[in-house]
Amino acid sequence: MIWVHCGDTSEITTTCSLVTRLAEQCDASDILLTAPFDDAGAFDSVPIGTKIATVPPDTPTKTRAFLDECAPRSLIWNGGVLRPVLLRGVEQQEIPAIFVNARNEGLVARGSRWIPRAARAAVTAFQHILTADGATATRLIRGGVPRERVEATGPVLEEPIALPHDQYELTVLAEALGTRPVWFAADVAEKEVAHIVAAHLAASRKNHRLLLLITPRDIEAGHTVADELRKAGLAVGVRSDGEDPETEHQAYVADLPDELGLWYRLAPLTFIGGTMSGGGAASPFEPILLGSSVLHGTIKAPQETRFERLAKAQACREVRSASELGVAVGALVSPEQTARMALAGWEEITKNAETINRLVAIALGQAEVAP
Repeated sequence: MIWVHCGDTSEITTTCSLVTRLAEQCDASDILLTAPFDDAGAFDSVPIGTKIATVPPDTPTKTRAFLDECAPRSLIWNGGVLRPVLLRGVEQQEIPAIFVNARNEGLVARGSRWIPRAARAAVTAFQHILTADGATATRLIRGGVPRERVEATGPVLEEPIALPHDQYELTVLAEALGTRPVWFAADVAEKEVAHIVAAHLAASRKNHRLLLLITPRDIEAGHTVADELRKAGLAVGVRSDGEDPETEHQAYVADLPDELGLWYRLAPLTFIGGTMSGGGAASPFEPILLGSSVLHGTIKAPQETRFERLAKAQACREVRSASELGVAVGALVSPEQTARMALAGWEEITKNAETINRLVAIALGQAEVAP
């Protein structure tokens, strides 16, 4: 059993990403995911079959029974406050363990004073410690933890998973689109369609060959969206009618389910739906991972953290209105213009790839714990 512990609610996304990566290399039923809180829906994105449990109370009897029952072969402890009794059992059973996203506030119990020896004792179960910041690494080393066991990696963040696509359809559609400039409005809410139409009309004034790809949030509303586009004077193709994009089309409604991965691969620029009207935005990491730069509105829930990361890397652009969206599309739609944003986004969301690969290899017993 490979044991992954999520130490805090702030690490849920990272933990799910780690578990998903592990499940690519082993059976999900061989993975145990624990947390100090009981929230049935918190880990609903992990692979089916993953065992999920609340970590036991930190008492000798409870922890001994837990370790005896689970018999984990390795442990990844992700952030949060440490449990000294449980970790003492891990050390006694010589379970290979690594501490990820270690922070000063998790090394001692809340309200306790910082005592170097206590901090050193708290982490003796871990053969390697990846700290979220340099201050934590410095404090551990000054407290007596061997320098070779501490690595200041910065926060280990989620690793996005690429959405699937049909390779045959990708080839057919790439040939149909040819060299036309294309932008994609993904997961568009009903109230946003008018904004998308206005933005496309404005951007098309500078580039009459510009093609809009649009996927409605309500996938059954494809023909309703097509009618609204036609009322604006656009020539429209509809995927559910069996049509491919044609030269005369100015907009194309991609209204078949589960094809976002296909369109992200085809479009160099994507607007994330739900960010102008609300109702929940899709992850901006999904198009970035597949080479499409990101535009979005001001309403970013529940993806605020991801948008913030991309914004700091200058890998996305926020617009406040349909007119701003039109200007941004006109300025960024060419592959040359989106290349910088796409590269910056790729580097931001994959910067932990090497670290995560090493964590997976250690958990599977395919690599030594030391870096």
